[in-house]
Amino acid sequence: MRGRATAFAALCFAATPANAACWQELAVYAEAQAKAEIAFQGARPDDGVLHRFRITFPENGVTFEGAMLPGDAPIARPWAVVTHNCPQGDATGEEIAACTVWQGPIYGVDATGNVFFLPEANAGHEAAATLLLPDFGAAVRLSAAWGAKGLSTAPKDDFKLTGCQD
Repeated sequence: MRGRATAFAALCFAATPANAACWQELAVYAEAQAKAEIAFQGARPDDGVLHRFRITFPENGVTFEGAMLPGDAPIARPWAVVTHNCPQGDATGEEIAACTVWQGPIYGVDATGNVFFLPEANAGHEAAATLLLPDFGAAVRLSAAWGAKGLSTAPKDDFKLTGCQD
C-alpha cells in the first residue's frame, strides 16, 4: 500500500504546473555575483523584435532595457542590444549609442552544455537553462551605470534559469 501511495504522489507531483515547461519569452534568470536578474517580456508582433527583456540589479535599483533583433544574412545570428536611461520617443543614433551598455549575441545553453542561438519569442521553445552574454560584465563596468550612484559589482556573463513568469 505504501508503495502505491508513493507512486501516486509522484504522478500527482509530476503533473503540477511548477513542473510544466517554461517558454523562453516567460523565463527569468539570475546571476550570482551582482545578483542581477533577466526577465523576458515577450515580443510585440509589430516591431520586428525577437525578444524584449529587462535586466535589474538590486544595487541602487539600476535597470537596463534589452531587445533581441533578427540577425543579418548570411549568418542570421540574433543580435541583442542592452540600454540604460535612453531618451523616450524619437532619439538620434548618437543618443542611442550614448545609452547603449552592451550589444552582441545572446546564446542559450541547455542542461547538457549544448550552445545555441536563442530562439525567437512565441515559437514554442522551452527556456534555455543558461544564458550567455559574452563580455556583458566588462561592458557594464565601462557604462554610465557604473560608479558612485550606480553599480559597483559587475555581473558575470552567464545567467541561470531560476523561474518562469505566469
